[in-house]
Amino acid sequence: MTGRVLAGRYELVSLVGRGGMGEVWEGRDDVIGRRVAVKLLSHQQDGSQDGSGGAELFFREARTAGRLNHRGVVTVFDMGEDPLDGTLYLVMEYVTGHDLAALLRREGPPSIHRAVDWAAQTAAALAAAHAADVVHRDLKPGNLMLTTENEIKVLDFGIARFMAATTKSSQVMGTLAYMPPERFDEHPGDARSDLYALGCVLHELLTGHTPFRPTGPVAMMTAHLTTPPEPPSHHRSGIPTVVDDLVLRLLAKDPADRPATAAEVHDILRTLAHTAIPTPTVVDPPRSARQAGPAEPPADSDVHALPTRTATPPPGDRPPAAPGQGTPPAPTRRQALWLAAGALAAVGTGVAALMRSGDESGSGGSGPGASPTGSGSPAADRGWTIGLNSVIPTAPLVAGGVLYVIDLDGLHAVEPASGKKLWTGSLEQAGSLAAYGSQVFVGCDDGTVYAFDGGARPRWNFRSDSVGSTRVRAQGKSVCLLTDDVLYCLDAATGAKRWESEGGWLDHTLTVTADTAYLGSSDDKLYALRLKDGEQRWTRPTDSFPPGPPAVDPSKNLLYFADQANAMAIGKTDGKVRWTSPIRDKGGLDSPSPAVLAGDTVYVGGADRLVFALNAADGKRKWAAGDGQATIPAVAGGRVYVANREEFFPTVVALDAKDGSEVWSCPATERVGLTADGNYPFVHDRLVYVATAARLLAIDAATGSYPT
Repeated sequence: MTGRVLAGRYELVSLVGRGGMGEVWEGRDDVIGRRVAVKLLSHQQDGSQDGSGGAELFFREARTAGRLNHRGVVTVFDMGEDPLDGTLYLVMEYVTGHDLAALLRREGPPSIHRAVDWAAQTAAALAAAHAADVVHRDLKPGNLMLTTENEIKVLDFGIARFMAATTKSSQVMGTLAYMPPERFDEHPGDARSDLYALGCVLHELLTGHTPFRPTGPVAMMTAHLTTPPEPPSHHRSGIPTVVDDLVLRLLAKDPADRPATAAEVHDILRTLAHTAIPTPTVVDPPRSARQAGPAEPPADSDVHALPTRTATPPPGDRPPAAPGQGTPPAPTRRQALWLAAGALAAVGTGVAALMRSGDESGSGGSGPGASPTGSGSPAADRGWTIGLNSVIPTAPLVAGGVLYVIDLDGLHAVEPASGKKLWTGSLEQAGSLAAYGSQVFVGCDDGTVYAFDGGARPRWNFRSDSVGSTRVRAQGKSVCLLTDDVLYCLDAATGAKRWESEGGWLDHTLTVTADTAYLGSSDDKLYALRLKDGEQRWTRPTDSFPPGPPAVDPSKNLLYFADQANAMAIGKTDGKVRWTSPIRDKGGLDSPSPAVLAGDTVYVGGADRLVFALNAADGKRKWAAGDGQATIPAVAGGRVYVANREEFFPTVVALDAKDGSEVWSCPATERVGLTADGNYPFVHDRLVYVATAARLLAIDAATGSYPT
């Protein structure tokens, strides 16, 4: 679709993301000559539920949202309908940054001060919208964009009502985990409904998860209707009582018991940020500094302040429970009907087949180097591409001679040389991939891990009691699943649980060896846990937070990892530092990648240089090459392969491992990854595999070419 032009002026340049509401593209307004964001939405031609046409409702909602003029709301420039296929589109300002859902999924919760600041900015934007009689109806982290200037911008005002009205399967507006109880009574929602959703968002920013964490839709609806939420401080230490109180007020079952306005919520949050929550002395978590932009804002700054308001004094130390937080009201008749209908839907979903398999071929059979047999398989070193349906790409891997990659459709098994899809295992919310020997393990964001061994059906699956972003690692006889701050150790052969440990663990830091799991925690420490029983071997503080997963050198009994400013070697058995080496030349806040050990050299994808190469024995720098944020490097055949994390002009680069000189570079077209450890090049048999949101690329390792 690249190159498509809408309304004779908006050229689609590259796909940014794809989700339930459609696609978002980077575009160019050829009339004005500026970069824009273009959201494409499909709609049903039979019109909305209220009898008005889908396009008419879309334009009405978009015009209403377009009236908003606030720095915390993404500006709508234009809208229209493509006469060729009926696609509806919005043209908006292009915002450089990342949504909070992606940051939470990959980086964990921010500091308490930053969480309150982000919520205050959101409340300011909501206050401006509510003053204009605009209600969001689908507030969630995925609709909150954090810019590189550390500002929150709210997306998709008006879109939720359009999607609910034009999608036959949807009877309520919003996302279930953030939906207020009154929505299940088909209440259209007002400003206080947005405040309930803001309470869910603030709870998630503070703790890493939403207030209610059931695994099914019926249980989630029941929780919103009847279950009193727990204060965030029950899940994370250091949260002041006054913050707990505000969250519980926002989450009141009865809208009348919530704060009266978003402006009031903004004032309370801003007061709390100034008085009750000290600004951290360490720059707020370097785990996302590369994405979150500037350092922690000073306590007296408020980029989204409401200057005409007078701050409401914060509540006292512990007032009586907010109204509505005692015995929850019984569900209304319509809400009860919703629960019954949801139960039937859940039963239907549960009996659906888990896996699909077949001889599903990718698009890799074209381009130069195709075999003369006519099979469509190119030569092994000429490259290929196949389509992916992803939002945040995950690195592919090879196990048992098969290439595996995950996306929103599940686990794909691919013939490495040709790109031919062998089969697809339909898994919902696949988020992490690991392998040991011929076995492949997929961690899903519903807290489940699946084990495959060459076939489309899993050998076993293990469902945890947690729901959230996952990280799975495997080594020898052990599989570790880290989800929602809980680490599970499983038997690789059977999936039987050996033990679990809850400790504020950070999923992106997990590394597993034959006998030990190494991982960081929200208390700014690195831990070593025995795989046998989960007992702690040692722990050590980190100078900046958090480290990425360490590289392991069993022969020297050392671990190598990179934090915000330094690479270091520490003892595998005692955690003591052997050496440190700076890996920052130009300053800034972006974080480097985790370390990679190859021979006598430690390689780190940089935050301000593409790659740093350090002597493994003493940490002395051998060379540094390139500029810009980079993924984890892959080292093979005397070369270092790395992709930059550039949002608009991503490239894959091959460097000479001896001196860092560039051998070749090629465009990746779409962004390779949001985080350093989530996606990176993978090298196998003369091909470099790179996953983007839209494609899996197999690049000729010798020349850097692949068919476009």
